[in-house]
Amino acid sequence: MRIFFRLFIASLLLIGFSAAAQTTDIKLPGSSAFNFIVISDHGRNGYDNQKEVAVTMGDVASDVSARFIVTGGDNFQTAGVQSVQDPLWWFNHENIYTHPSLNVDWYPALGNHDHGGNIQAQIDYSNISRRWRMPSNYYTLVKTRNDVSIRLIILDTYSMVEGFGSPDDKYTLKAAQKQVHFVDSVLTVEKEDWVVVVGHHPVYSAHPTRHNTKELVQYLNPVLNRHDVDYFVGAHDHIFQHLKDPNSKIDYFVNTAGSEVRDTASNAMTQFTASAPGFSIVSATRTDLSMYFVNKEGKVLYKYTRVKPAAVPVN
Repeated sequence: MRIFFRLFIASLLLIGFSAAAQTTDIKLPGSSAFNFIVISDHGRNGYDNQKEVAVTMGDVASDVSARFIVTGGDNFQTAGVQSVQDPLWWFNHENIYTHPSLNVDWYPALGNHDHGGNIQAQIDYSNISRRWRMPSNYYTLVKTRNDVSIRLIILDTYSMVEGFGSPDDKYTLKAAQKQVHFVDSVLTVEKEDWVVVVGHHPVYSAHPTRHNTKELVQYLNPVLNRHDVDYFVGAHDHIFQHLKDPNSKIDYFVNTAGSEVRDTASNAMTQFTASAPGFSIVSATRTDLSMYFVNKEGKVLYKYTRVKPAAVPVN
């Protein structure tokens, strides 16, 4: 009897472990949703996981019918590009992201390493490439599919950080203020279903050496909160993070690196964190907006869904 009881308990434990394993198997979004990919900190001549991430990203983009790609900056490590003929365009980008599913529009942001080179060259490459779409160092666009609309605001956070933190002739306080005013003016009139703001530097971060970006916290974040932005997606830290400010409705994400990563970190605001090369998927319907963190093997490490509040009927 005692042996039977032990076997019975063991079988229950095995069932419990099996159920737990199933609950952690997160599926990719369906191809019928409005999906796009975010990659950042990726340009390393194919080394440090960049090629492996690119291959997986191509396969996943095909599976989920990704409509476009957004970058979170540091498109070219470690000092940007010098011109539209710079060989790094081939070795860092064109010869890396070769899967047919990645021949969609790319909407890049600039990172601190990009500012080490000629940022105008990244803008001008839009006139050469059929997929690189960067009209300015910061810009906004609306993407739609069926009855779902997404307002994207792509920022140049390095210019803001320098302009507010240590202004000089190149990065002026006036230019930083102008970019924040641009964000405010766009958000004042936007009417889309969802608003996603992307910038290289995160607003909040648990990374022990990067920390919160104080210039964004002080000058940009009040504007984002005033307009109830849905997602702010940063990069720069080379780890996945999802953070929540208890006094804000915004979900703050940090995308991992599409190449070399750092050690993970967490704090009181952390909802999830992981150190893994990869990329993110944003998936939208009329009623919900989901974020997926995907590693270089194509495994979903984390999924978060934001549900739109039901409309209050008018009497």
